[in-house]
Formats: sequence, C-alpha cells, structure tokens
Amino acid sequence: MKHSVLKFATLLLCFSFFSCKKNVSEASFYYWKTKFKVSQTEKSTLENLHVNSLYVRFFDVDLDKESGKPIPVGVIEGLDSLPANTKVIPVVFITNRTFLNLSKEDVILLAKNVISKINSIKKDHNEIQFDCDWSAKTKNNYFLFLEEVRKLLSKDVTLTCTIRLHQVKYVLRSGIPPVDRGTLMFYNMGDLYDQNETNSIYNPEKAQKYTSFIKDYKLPLDVALPAFRWYVHYRNNSVVGLITKNNMPKTNDTTIFLAVKNSPLDKGGRGIDSENNTKFKVKTEHLENGVFYRTNDVLKLETLNDAQLIEAAKLVNANLKKEDRKIIFYDLDEDNIKYYDKKTFTKIMAVFN
Repeated sequence: MKHSVLKFATLLLCFSFFSCKKNVSEASFYYWKTKFKVSQTEKSTLENLHVNSLYVRFFDVDLDKESGKPIPVGVIEGLDSLPANTKVIPVVFITNRTFLNLSKEDVILLAKNVISKINSIKKDHNEIQFDCDWSAKTKNNYFLFLEEVRKLLSKDVTLTCTIRLHQVKYVLRSGIPPVDRGTLMFYNMGDLYDQNETNSIYNPEKAQKYTSFIKDYKLPLDVALPAFRWYVHYRNNSVVGLITKNNMPKTNDTTIFLAVKNSPLDKGGRGIDSENNTKFKVKTEHLENGVFYRTNDVLKLETLNDAQLIEAAKLVNANLKKEDRKIIFYDLDEDNIKYYDKKTFTKIMAVFN
C-alpha cells in the first residue's frame, strides 16, 4: 500500500513539474551595419542581457541594374572583432523584386550562390535567417528558394525567416514559408505615407487588428521588437524617403530646422529633439549627411520611448503561444541604445519570462 502511495505521489510530482515548466525567452539583437564593430556601450548591453548570439546581416541580395541578375550588396566586414563567446547567426535580406521574374533554374542557382557567399564570410552556423517581404507574386519562387536552401544545409542547422504581421493575418494568401521557425516583426505597422499617422513603427490600435491571428500561425515564432528611430522625409505631402541612423539630421539646429508646434511625442519620451516635437520643417535648402533638403520639406521623427516599447512587448506576448523563444531587438547600435533606460530591456525580457 505504501509502495502504491509513493508511486502515485512520484507520478503526481513529475506531472506537476512538466505542467508547470516555465517557458524561457532568450534576448538577442540584430546587427545591421556593413562594418562590424561593437562599442563598449553595446558590449555592456549584451553582457547585461546575457546575449550569447547575434543576428548579423551578412549582405543584401538585389537585382543588378545592368545585368538584371541577383547580386550581393553591402557585404559585412570585420567579423573578426566579434565579442568572445558570442555566436553569429547570418541574416540575408532579399528584396521582393529579386524573385519576380526568376525561372526555377535561376532560383536553384540563387540558393547555391547565397549559401556559398555566407560560407565565404563565415562557416559553421547553427541557424541561418532570411528576411524578405514576399508577396503573392513572389511567394512560389521565395518558398522554392527556401526549400533549396534547406537541401544545402545540414540537418542540425535551423532555417528561419522573418514574418510580417500582414503575412500572419492573411495567411491563406501569403502561405506558410517552409522553414523551421519564423521571427515575427512586431513593428512597421502604421501608414508611413500619412503625415497624420501617430507612429508608423508602432501603433497599438492597428496592431490589435493583427494580434488575434498570431496564436493560430502554424510556425513556432520568435519576436523582433523595434529599438530604433528614424525620420520620415516628406516633400509636397509625398514621402521622399526614410532617414535612418547613418544620415540623421541635426534637427535641433534652429538655423536650418523649425520645430513644428502642437506635434508632441509622448511626454517624457527619450531622445526627442527640440522640446518633444516630432515634426520639423526645413527652413533652408541644404545638403546634410548625403541627404538633400528643400525649403519647406517636413521631417517626422518616429521612435518608441521606454513605456511604449514595454507596452508593445506586453501586447505581443499576450497573443503568443507558450513556448521557448528568442526576443530580438532591432537593432544593436549605441545611437539607439542610449535613448533607453538601462533597465528597459531587462523589464521587457521579464514580460516574456
């Protein structure tokens, strides 16, 4: 009798252990520059979050203007300066137009060339990721490309790709890519072309139109969160382009920029130029950091402050399946990190753990 009771108690304990097993989320970052060099601030951030792997953009793939064939663009340099004990996960961004007019043979060749290029930069990977905002017209070629890549990888290498929110919601049209895992990009969800859009990077009202579909997605998902800022450049109410970290204008220079009043970011937001205004009008035509500005051009600053970033983490976490996953911040850059409280990234990881 005692033996039976003991056996039952042991089984109950085992059941409790497995049913109460806590999901574990691991922090990581994207590294999105052509030259690899980690500053002390960036290194400290990695250490504080116990980051042991980085998603490093190795190169882009786009169509050559002259030949019309896919070529590597912006190949990474300097990986030999990688911090000790940090694994590299290669990421390759491929433009959607690359897949538009490729034959099956072209796609198979592209897969071979891309893997060969990755291995020429660095060998021995446990994961490779592809980033492509595929469409209905390119879905078949992109999925064939992923299938061909899978054939070229050993079985112990995880194949992943990025997933946009619209691809989750409209899954019948978008399809499920043939990969082991997806990385859900929980940003860029607003209307970039609308100057009255509060924030095209993160809009909680628009996000909620997609979140209910996440749990039903057939792939296990990691999550990418936006730790970056940019300016949307408008001219005559049309978008000229995005001004990112490499070309940031000095909007606090009142001789060439005028802060547009009554256009505040959330009060208390970090890194907000010129008294928390998000819009700036160009006063003087000029060239700055490779960007040409005409008089009366408008720049709209978009970013997430600490509270918004934590809010985004809570919103997506509430709609995810319970499983181990990586939380990948875009992107590792001192100019991004300095706008956030040091505890913010830790608080976000606590949301998922």
